[in-house]
This record gives sequence, structure tokens and C-alpha cells, in this order.
Amino acid sequence: MQKVETVAPSEDGAAGPAGGRPVIDVCEVVYDLPSWRAYLGAFAADAPGYLRVFARRLCELAGADLARYRRTLDRDPFAAVEVLLEPELLAVDVGEHARKLRDQGVIAQVAHGGMWPAGDGTVNDHVARLATRVPELHFWAGLSLADTSAAMTELRRSHDELGARGLSIIPFLDGVDVLDPRVAPIFEYAQHEGLPLWIHCGQNFAATRPMDSCTWRHIDGLAGRYPGLVLVVGHGGWPWMDEMAAVAQRHGNVYLDSSTHRGTAMATPGYGWEPVLSRADGALRRKLVFGSTTWVNGLSTRALAEEITTLGLAEPTVTAWLAGNAARLLGLSLPDEPSVPGGAASRTAAAGAPA
Repeated sequence: MQKVETVAPSEDGAAGPAGGRPVIDVCEVVYDLPSWRAYLGAFAADAPGYLRVFARRLCELAGADLARYRRTLDRDPFAAVEVLLEPELLAVDVGEHARKLRDQGVIAQVAHGGMWPAGDGTVNDHVARLATRVPELHFWAGLSLADTSAAMTELRRSHDELGARGLSIIPFLDGVDVLDPRVAPIFEYAQHEGLPLWIHCGQNFAATRPMDSCTWRHIDGLAGRYPGLVLVVGHGGWPWMDEMAAVAQRHGNVYLDSSTHRGTAMATPGYGWEPVLSRADGALRRKLVFGSTTWVNGLSTRALAEEITTLGLAEPTVTAWLAGNAARLLGLSLPDEPSVPGGAASRTAAAGAPA
């Protein structure tokens, strides 16, 4: 069991977000340039709506001209991706990323990979290499459900050779129902090996794909079929938050990831997170995990975490949401906290029981 040491003070004197609270981030994109090309290329191929909805943010991140990008996007999504890549600013600076994590009090961060070809391998190869250079990074292998045989090969390779500590899937991109028996071997393997699974759930911007490609119904079904498999519901499953709260309360192995949803937005009446927030100090206290996906919002991990502290929740709830629940999920222990025995699968019943 890995013991996480106390975070060193940041440059501004703070030990981490909101008065020194440690943060564990379960959803971040940490890519070099070939991985960004593959990732954005997947959107160009199957979900160009993402390239439109996040046009301004992508151009800010990439240092690209917004007007030129939009003109190119209207003509050819793949050419628009190249406009974003031209300045070569998207690629992560590994040393800088590691420094930012430590300065911001992020003691662990899940870096998601992908099966898309990238350079001399797949995005999984590239992210796995980055993770070996930054102790705080936990590499979770991205899989495509479109070809079960290929996914199983990549799953075994990522686990056995690349050191994947978890898995990540995006059903709407693959056009596959996660409850289809043909993809069952993936979930069976993950359950057997104690690998937690992050699954994109809820709204998507692929206009040609069903918006309900993966919803609370699918999570409910998976959680029941594989009770030993930890399921991290990507982006919380919004906008079906009433049902998602019930599913998380019903199944000990289901966690809700708040990535892409800012705390300030969650606090807005009518935004949709009310069913979760109203239960956060009670039944869902141990079921919420923090994710950043910083490229979407343009804020640092620290800033996004601090917004969670403004929701008016009890201190134990905030601590659990920002780090405690994810620590159990990842097999870590927080400073001054006893280690939790066992892997992810063996912890599901205890860690997921409603408070």
C-alpha cells in the first residue's frame, strides 16, 4: 500500500487547495502532441460537435487563431485539428506538469489513455511513459468497445506490460451498448483483476449518436452484473442526476465523478446537481470523487477543487469528495490516515456503503 506524503508548500505559501486539503483528481488528459492528434482526430471522425462546442477553449489552449480554426472546421474537421496542432503548444511539459501538481496539492491524478494509434504505438503507450516520469500520475488504459477482441488484447497488454492501474471507456464514440454480452469479457477481466473502470456517462456532443448511449440504466445494469467492479461514472452521468444519485446509493461499487462540472455551476438552481448535493452530506458522502479535465474549463485543478469547497457542504464531505473517496478507490492513504487493505475490488462493499 502506497503512503502519500504531506504535500510540500506551493510557491504562494499554500500547501494545497483551500487551506491545505489534499486533492486526488480522477479525470485528466495528460498528452504529448501525437496523443492530442489521436484524441482530437477521434472527435473529428465521430463527434465533430466537440470541436465546435469547445472551439474557443481549444484555440486558447493551443495558441491557434479562432477565426481560422472555425473556417477550417466548416470545411474539414481533420484539417481543423491540424490548425490546433501547428503551434505545438498542446503537448504537456512533463516537468512543468509535475511541478503544478505538487504546488497545487494534487497528491494523485488519473491520466486516461486511449486505443487510438499515436506515433509508435497507441495513446496508451504514450500516457504510460509519461506516468513513469511523474509519481503522482496513475495511468488508466483507454479501450474501444467497437472490437472486443482488439480491446482484450490491448487490455492485457496495457495491464501486463504498461502497468495500467485502471481502465477508461467512451461508449458513445464506439457505438456499443455496454450491456451487450459481446463486450462482457472486458468487464469480467477488470473485475477479476481489481481494475477500476471510468465510463463516460450522460450527455455527449456527437449529434449522430444517441444522447442516451450510456446513462444511469447502463450503470445500474453493469453494477449489478459485476458487483466487484468499481465503476467511476464519468462527468457524473448528467443530466440524469436524480436517477444517478439513486444508482450510486443503491450500488456499493458506483462512484460519481464531477469532472467538467464546476462547483459554481453545480450551485446554480436548475443546473441539475441538486439531487446529488442534497444527499452529499448523507447517503452519497462516500460516493463522490473529484475530476478536473482542465482543458474543458480552462481553470487549474486547484481552482476547480476550491469551487467544491464553496458548496456549503460539511467539512468531512468536502474532504471525502476531494480526496478521501478516491484514495480508497486507488488504494492510497491520505497523510495521517491508516492504510486501507486490499485492492479496488475488495474495497467496494466497505468503501461504497452509504454513510
